[in-house]
Amino acid sequence: MDLLDELQTRVLCGDGAIGTLLLEAGIPIEQCFEELCVSEPDRIEAIHQQYIAAGARIIKTNTFGGNAVRLERFGFENRSAEINRAAAQIAAKVARGKDVYVAGSVGPLGIDGEEAAARGIDRTEVFHEQISTLLDGGVDLIFFETFTDFTEMEIAWRAANKSGAALAICSFACAPDGRISSGMLLADAFEKLYELGAKIVGVNCMNGPHGMVQLLERLPAKDLFSVYPNAGQPKYYEGRFIYDTAPDYFARSARELVAEGARLIGGCCGTNPMHVAAIAAAIAELRPVLSKD
Repeated sequence: MDLLDELQTRVLCGDGAIGTLLLEAGIPIEQCFEELCVSEPDRIEAIHQQYIAAGARIIKTNTFGGNAVRLERFGFENRSAEINRAAAQIAAKVARGKDVYVAGSVGPLGIDGEEAAARGIDRTEVFHEQISTLLDGGVDLIFFETFTDFTEMEIAWRAANKSGAALAICSFACAPDGRISSGMLLADAFEKLYELGAKIVGVNCMNGPHGMVQLLERLPAKDLFSVYPNAGQPKYYEGRFIYDTAPDYFARSARELVAEGARLIGGCCGTNPMHVAAIAAAIAELRPVLSKD
């Protein structure tokens, strides 16, 4: 299998959120979700299995906050390699023998460049540690998700190259007006990433399905787009966040996203295997749109 080759002729389905399912299962929101890859591997394995059964062709490891900087608030800053290796091995085990790619999830560090400098943190090395361990654990590619600053994405991208990653998806969380938090237009950020050598760019989080359609309307369809919408805007009710975007709405929006150029469609915050099953069924017979008239 080769993901880039497949995306030239097919639209693929990604997985959905992991945190949503953990919260629904009673895991406290203040607990470190990534550490569960070590302490409760069967729980994480079951989530991957649910998404594959729903039709996901790409599953992401449970490592969004698995870098040493984010793990520090739990006292786990020295366990980054252990956690990421376990996460990669769990996902690779589930995907073994199936027509499924494993993507190592890498999120932003949660600090800006000024704070990193003040604390003596080498951001390249932090990303390098996480990415290298994910690759050693058996992932097929790296998925940079929910980045909001181009400079940090560039640092992460260069760390992936240093680590020997064969492929990376570079996905921003973007405001509805088409700008990332630094003020850069999404289209400009994508162009700069392509200049650096990126092959797949995308958006995730912050917007529901319709908002993602509107974002893609501003972009040329010739690019390889990954799109992972939220299940709408969360509402806080009786101690938990509720997302009310139904799977059938996701299915209709998935077809619209393909019409606007999306090649890989999954789900972000609030999505579950039912949303992924709806996406998979909706896009099963669709082919990529190479240009928009």
